[in-house]
Formats: sequence, C-alpha cells, structure tokens
Amino acid sequence: MSKFSFENLPQLQIINHEQIKEIHENAMEILGTSGVRFEYHKALEILAAAGCQVDFDTMVVKIPRDLVEDSIKKAPETFSLYDREGNFYCEFGDGQPRFNPGSSSVLVLDRDGLTSRSSTAMDLIAITKVAQAMPQIDFVSSSVVAEEAPLQLGSQLIYLTEIKHSKKPIIGGAVDEAGPKRTFELLKAVRGSEAEVRNKPYTIFDICSVSPLSYSHIGASNIIDCAELDIPIELICASIAGATAPVSLAGALLQHTVEILAGVVLSQVVKPGTPVVYGGAPCTFNMKTTYTPMNSIEGDMIRCGYGVMGKYYGLPTHTYAALSDAKSIDYQAGFESGRSALLATQAGFDNMSGAGGLNVIAEMSPEKLVMDAEVIGLIKHYKKGINMSADSMAKDIICKVGPGGSFLSERHTLKHFRQEYNYDCDVLNFLDRPAWVKQGAPDIMTNARAKVDNILKDNSNYIDTAREAALDQAFVKICLEAGIEEPEQYIKYSKSEEQWEKETK
Repeated sequence: MSKFSFENLPQLQIINHEQIKEIHENAMEILGTSGVRFEYHKALEILAAAGCQVDFDTMVVKIPRDLVEDSIKKAPETFSLYDREGNFYCEFGDGQPRFNPGSSSVLVLDRDGLTSRSSTAMDLIAITKVAQAMPQIDFVSSSVVAEEAPLQLGSQLIYLTEIKHSKKPIIGGAVDEAGPKRTFELLKAVRGSEAEVRNKPYTIFDICSVSPLSYSHIGASNIIDCAELDIPIELICASIAGATAPVSLAGALLQHTVEILAGVVLSQVVKPGTPVVYGGAPCTFNMKTTYTPMNSIEGDMIRCGYGVMGKYYGLPTHTYAALSDAKSIDYQAGFESGRSALLATQAGFDNMSGAGGLNVIAEMSPEKLVMDAEVIGLIKHYKKGINMSADSMAKDIICKVGPGGSFLSERHTLKHFRQEYNYDCDVLNFLDRPAWVKQGAPDIMTNARAKVDNILKDNSNYIDTAREAALDQAFVKICLEAGIEEPEQYIKYSKSEEQWEKETK
C-alpha cells in the first residue's frame, strides 16, 4: 500500500481523487494555522521539541505540514498480530475485512430480546465466549463495562476476563492514564516476558480524540505510553455531526481527518514506526428527535469517506459497523447491521467494531452477536468475489449437460458447491416452510438463544492453570498499587459461575 496514493483505494469511493486532495490540503491548513489541543503537558513538550508551535497556556498545538506528512510516511502500512498463545494470527491491514463485537456498552439486551439491563461480568464472559466460538468474528473486545468492575480498574478486569476465556487478539483500551502500563503487566504475565509482549502484539488499544479538535489528558497520555510500550494504537474520532462537528458531511469528514492526523503525529514523534490504525465512530445529530444515531445513512457516508482518506494515507483503517440504533432485534436492527457491514467492507476497512450492538452501541446482545456473525460470514464470502478460473467457468460442463439437462449429478457440482457457496449458517432460516414448521417454526431469536447456550457450555478455550495464576497475581499487584483493598474479590468475576462454584467446593 502506497502513501498518498490513489492506486489502492477501495471499491467503494464516495469521494473522488480531487476531493481527497482537497480534504488533505484543508486538513494541512487547519493543523498548521488553527491547531489541535493536547491537554497533557508531556505531549506539549514532545510536540514542541518536534518543531510544532505550542501555546502552553491554551495547550493548542500548530503542526507544520512537513511533520504531518513525514509522520504518515513513518506509520506502517500493516503490522502483525498474535493470539494469546503467541502464534501469528493475521497481518492487520492486509486488505481482508475483520470484525469484533461492540465496545464499552453499559447495558445488555436481555434474553427476551426486548428489555435491557445493566451489563455484568457474566455478560462479558458470554460475549467473549461467543466471539471466540464464532469463526466469522476475528477479535474479542471490551464489549461491556460490567457493573461489578471497580471504576479505576475496570479496563484491567475486562482484559483479565477476555484473556482467560479467548485465544483471539483483543481490541481494548483504558479509561484512565495508567491503563496502558497496567494492561502491559497483564500481557506480560500471560506471555511470560516483556520481549514477547513487545515483539508479538496481542492487543490493539483504542484511543479517542475529544471533538472538536482536542485530545484529553488521558488520550494523549495513552498515545505516548502505547508508543513507548510497542502496543498498536487505534485512533477513534467519535464526533457528532451537527453538535461536536460541522453538520455538513464534508465538514465532519474534514474535522475527522484533522483529529486523526494529529494523533498520528504524536504517536510517530514518540516512536517512529508505531503501528497506528486510522479509525472512527462518527455519529450524527438528529435535529428532529435530538437522538444521536451511530448507524444513520449519513453516518455511513462519513465512515466511507474517512475510510478512503485512511487508504489514501496508506494506513490500516477501522470503523464501527454491523450494529444498529434499534432497541430490539427487529427489522431495523437487521437492516442497519447488514447494510453498515456491507458498506464498510466495500469501503475497504480492515477492522469493523460493533457486531452484537444496539442503541448507539450502548447495548450489547450475545444473541445478536451470533446473528451478526452469520451475516458477516456471508459478507466475507461476497468479498472474495467470483472465481473466474476455467474450471469454475464450466464451459465444458454446460455443453455436456446441454439444453434441458440437470447439473445435480455432475462431479463438477460435487467438487465446487462447498467452495462457491457459504453454508456456515445455523440461525438464519434457509429451510422451506414445511421443513421449518416440522422443526417447530423457530424464529431467529430462538435459534440464536440455543446457539449461545451451547457455546457457554464449552470451556475448552479457558487458559491453563499456570498462566491463570500468573495473571491473577499480576492483577492483584495492579489493584494494590491502585489502592484497591481486597482485590481477590474481583478475580471471581473473571470466571464463569460454573468454574467459580467448582473451585469453591
């Protein structure tokens, strides 16, 4: 992937080449003349030393064009990710679409599919295990906040739980300044050494800007610490068009570009070559209802626009997709989730967060995550395109069968049907009506509940005893350093009820 190039843009290009250059030029002007605020003195000092014009009173940093463009060139086009066991998992940014559940939901949609409640540690375990079990979902994520988690250490309890229940890489983050360093200690406990954590990245750290045009003390600090600790960064601009960003889609897209590039600069000044993902979670402000939908069609347009900008800069890209603003698992939920996932895939995003999410990602549902996973599988199959080989073209078979014949008994059909079609669907309904009725006429929620129940019974991916003990010990040490008394009481929340009961008997 080339930097500042039109050669590797995605299939879906909602803005043309001239418009891309116009956004870039305007972004360079804003960064150099208006600037971005970094509310962290250490960040101000670092940027001043790199040649930026810094006002230490207002904390506004004006970044020269050459530094911005040099930082883009230094940020890698792809980077390797590894799983819990230290095995190579994927080359992030290689052009393949990957998905993970939504993040930081306060609520969970209950099993009736209609009512919501506060999220718990058991919900985190359920979503993590579903994400691990569904092959269409590539990463696990900090899906829910879990009401039992201590406020000042919630991020580490989430990491502790996800590491124990899944082998897949983690899309995570922190809510405080100490988050990256504390998380690093947990990663070191499971990997066995600092070198293993640095050389084989196992997590990507989400870090948000504060729209308009700011990075908080926590955000700027997290960028610096992640760069110094060799933790890949996913920069997120979560602006609300019409409220914290211009109401015009072009204006929202331009501001998004400015905020993300400012974060790229800080990461590369701290440590050139730091893996950084060009991400976002844009919302729009509905002037009619005052609601801030994350999955409006206008939000999709902003997403597809900044996705093109990220590819123009030669950076891996991220967005939110496969989620819905609906409050129940209904027609709107299915339509919005499928639409956003397909558009984001066509826009070339490397990572898409949001599967299982509802209500501006404020709610999560394990059942919806299963449904979304199957739809994602179909979209990934679509992304592969049509095999145009001579064997797949089947000219000779068409001639052999001839007019009025049948292809069912042909060896060519037996050879190709599993490759050409996706059959990895357990909850979507592809039965004729008599067969469906014979099964009891289950709706999709009934099928999804049954699938989730089966997944939750499986503990085969739970971490081994030795590494669990090392993790728990590291977590206790982190808690004590944070001033949390009796930290052992929180460790039980990282285990399923069955595991906890078994250990306490």
